[in-house]
Amino acid sequence: MSEAIDPCLCLPPSPVESYPLHKAAREGRYKDLKKLLDSGKHDVNLATFELVRPLHEACLAGQFECTALLIKYGADVNLRNIDGATALCDACSNGCILCVQLLLENGANVNPPFLLTTPVHESVLKDNWACLKLLLEYGASLDKSDCHFGTPLHVAACKGHLKSAMILLQAGASPNVSKTHQTPLHLAARSQDLDLIKLLLEYGADVYAQDSRSKTASQLVPSSTSHCKTFLHDWERTPKSLHYHCRLTIRSAVGPARLRYLSELQLPKALIRFLQHYVE
Repeated sequence: MSEAIDPCLCLPPSPVESYPLHKAAREGRYKDLKKLLDSGKHDVNLATFELVRPLHEACLAGQFECTALLIKYGADVNLRNIDGATALCDACSNGCILCVQLLLENGANVNPPFLLTTPVHESVLKDNWACLKLLLEYGASLDKSDCHFGTPLHVAACKGHLKSAMILLQAGASPNVSKTHQTPLHLAARSQDLDLIKLLLEYGADVYAQDSRSKTASQLVPSSTSHCKTFLHDWERTPKSLHYHCRLTIRSAVGPARLRYLSELQLPKALIRFLQHYVE
């Protein structure tokens, strides 16, 4: 009679045993990671079944030193995981500004070919506005849609991230781009976020825009006695000031490509504040 075989011996190696680079990078064990890389036995771009690389792990965990080490040893900064996210997307999701800066300095694509998400969407999703500002300095697209929310401004409106929404709008993001006939204003109205509603309207959101059910923002506010509904109704009925129309007209003429760099121009601070429209 043959000796019984332990079924555990037939199982594939565990992820920890199969991907020591990934584990060391994720846990920030710099010395162990360097030792593994120096051995020459491990591919710095080795992918798991989900196409996750060691660089993805380091960036998602915000491990700056490990990120720098992996790049030094030849990690490809633009490889994607199975969800289409690059290491830059992961760094933006974590909010590690040092990792984001390092990746951009080493050729990370700030506007990777579209699949499911972008670094800007990941920054806004977690309201990591410092990362968002840096991405915009490197020329990140403002109005590209992902497969879930829509544009980054849709993400900000859905999550109630006022600071990120303001940064996007000041840089020239359109408040009237729709995703399945929904604008950011529709999303803000649904969640009754009065501050966000005010911000979007001040930057030119169309209060009369209709969704796929022919509903305007005011009609989407759940409560009939809500301050949001009252404010939207007043906005619909009240003519806007010349000051308001002038600002929007000039911003439109300047265009989003230059709006994000207004602060770098030799213009009076009062004019810059007028065009960027700081909402207190």
